[in-house]
Amino acid sequence: MTTVKKRFVSVDYLRGFTVAFMIVANNPGNTSCVYSNLIHARWHGWTLVDFIFPIFLYIVGISIALARPRATTPQTQANPWPKALKRAALLFLLGLFINGFPYFHLDTLRIPGVLQRIAVVYLATLWLYLHLGRKGLAGVVACILIGYWMLWTYVPVPGLGFPTFDFEYNLESWLDQMLMRGHIWEYDTSWDPEGILSTVPCIALALFGVLSGEWLNNERGMRPWAVFAIGLLLHLGGLAWNASFPINKIITTSSFVLFAGGVGIMLLVLCHVLIDRLQLKWGTYPVISLGKNALFFFIFSELLSDVLYLAKLPWRGVGKMSLHNWLFDILYRLVRECFMASVIWSLAFVVLLSIIATIMNRKGLIVRL
Repeated sequence: MTTVKKRFVSVDYLRGFTVAFMIVANNPGNTSCVYSNLIHARWHGWTLVDFIFPIFLYIVGISIALARPRATTPQTQANPWPKALKRAALLFLLGLFINGFPYFHLDTLRIPGVLQRIAVVYLATLWLYLHLGRKGLAGVVACILIGYWMLWTYVPVPGLGFPTFDFEYNLESWLDQMLMRGHIWEYDTSWDPEGILSTVPCIALALFGVLSGEWLNNERGMRPWAVFAIGLLLHLGGLAWNASFPINKIITTSSFVLFAGGVGIMLLVLCHVLIDRLQLKWGTYPVISLGKNALFFFIFSELLSDVLYLAKLPWRGVGKMSLHNWLFDILYRLVRECFMASVIWSLAFVVLLSIIATIMNRKGLIVRL
């Protein structure tokens, strides 16, 4: 007899809120006028926007546990791998498509990316979830975090001969350059923000999600306040670890995993109590709608942003201006303050997508990726 799958609206809401924040951060009206908390920390430290992608990976883990609850007779469940491999391959290819759009210069095509990392983390997390129990998963998380700390603290960087957290040259940049030279994010760095090495601790974030999803599936499990307390302790533990292993989103340090993962757990508990248990759903429908098609709207937002920059309109009879800049110029003339106009543009962008998502949800249109 298998466990019946349950739907938690709170997870859709948290996923929708996360992707909405992601869209806002990725689509400023003017890249020169962006509030500090909507810009990623350059290296050590954090801003609000640094929590977005880690929490999304945390939700990936939750979704794995909710989509495939542990069964009393596992042999009765269908083989998940054909579907999982197809999904991961599609996400990876879509990530490459976004990186290459619209010119597709294969000689310099960036290989890593947000969707590519989700694909890799999804497969690794699913495999661990299917082969290990809760204690085993917790043990893997501990091994990843401690092992990653030891790697950065004690392993010399090839070519330097000593361990370092240097911004320019470190273990991440060495590995990215060795395996993907010419195919990484190289605006002002020698490493990729979704590079190979830093993908490993991201699996720990997703495993936090798996354990949280199992808690949701177990109605007789720990009380919400106890789970919230665990999230708070993890968050504070990451903050304490920052003293010796700096919180760093770019290389996803172990301290950052605890710091951001703890926030994810606390947010999940709050959403679960307010939405699932107390049924406080007023005004949540657009966000929930985004959450049901989160990856679709993330991809759509990335492509729409590119199209707005690519489309050209005549400008004052002397040249052409991108449709994005043309529209933003109108907004700026109304607002008369660059930073405010920039964030209004971002919010308008996500509101437009939320309206589309709401219409799709009402019609039962869910894009499976």
